[in-house]
Amino acid sequence: MRRTLVRVGTEYPMVGTLAFGVVDRGTNVVEVRPTSICALSCIFCSVNAGPKSRARAAEYIVDPDALVNAVEEVASYKGTRVEAHIDGMGDPGNYPYLVDLVQEIREVVDVISMQTRLYMLSESKIKELEEAGLTRINLSMDALLPPLARKLSGTNFYDVNSVLRKLGFILNNTKLQVIISPVLLPGLNEGEMEKMGRLVMALKMGDRIKYPLLIQKYLRHKRGRNPIDEEDWDSFWNHLRKLSLEVGLDLIPTGESMSIAPAKELPKPYDVGDVVEVRMLSPGIFNGECLAVPLRRTGSNIYDRVITIVGRPCIPNKRTRTRIIRNKDNIFIGV
Repeated sequence: MRRTLVRVGTEYPMVGTLAFGVVDRGTNVVEVRPTSICALSCIFCSVNAGPKSRARAAEYIVDPDALVNAVEEVASYKGTRVEAHIDGMGDPGNYPYLVDLVQEIREVVDVISMQTRLYMLSESKIKELEEAGLTRINLSMDALLPPLARKLSGTNFYDVNSVLRKLGFILNNTKLQVIISPVLLPGLNEGEMEKMGRLVMALKMGDRIKYPLLIQKYLRHKRGRNPIDEEDWDSFWNHLRKLSLEVGLDLIPTGESMSIAPAKELPKPYDVGDVVEVRMLSPGIFNGECLAVPLRRTGSNIYDRVITIVGRPCIPNKRTRTRIIRNKDNIFIGV
């Protein structure tokens, strides 16, 4: 399905949507989202990314200067040690200005981490990222068996052995920390989790970071691809406890042990129920959505928000009103 490619500049506030910009969840970890583009179509993707998506209406690439300014503002507002976690509703490894982004924000944050599947990054690009100031790579890798890895990725070109070679390069030629973060998919890849634990132990990845393997629980999402049923939390934790004993690796970290702590939350300029005068700009990331900006703006990402309007046609530059129905984590949705 054809989508609109939106190049996001200063006409958009950098806070207010999950699709791009900065996401603040009230901790010292600030999510930095430079692009929504992904070349894979993982069969369990919670955000329905990739070329096979039929739910998406648009993809985004953010102007690096606009994003850097937002990170600087938010980090300063937090007033504490901040980790910038570069992630997104795509893979940030596809962002063309990734090295520049890392280099520009390293002066205002204490840690820069990135969630990626790594396959699109060359060894030279990985080295550039380390030199620019990247601290840690969170490696999304859900299977070591090549046919299963391809099946889960929803593509024929994904090569997990190439990813493993790049992991070896990182461990042998850089000082970057690495966390392998697979999603546990009951009935699909349980057996791969023990293999990953053995791999982490064999590579002595725990010498660089306390929790080198963080297994994530599969969650069903309204807009995501949901190939299986979701297991309950007790079953998930029991699985991790058993696996921890089998491989001799602690797989149940706490937020504190991961250096995640509460921190000053950005103010919410609109309450649920407020009616805001806005101007529509472009399609939202999913079909049936439209991104809009308030007519009254302060010029600061601390107070300005982009708002996703649902259930109405998107007519760029049209002025209208929207009623806020959600503002959790400063993600604003209106109708």
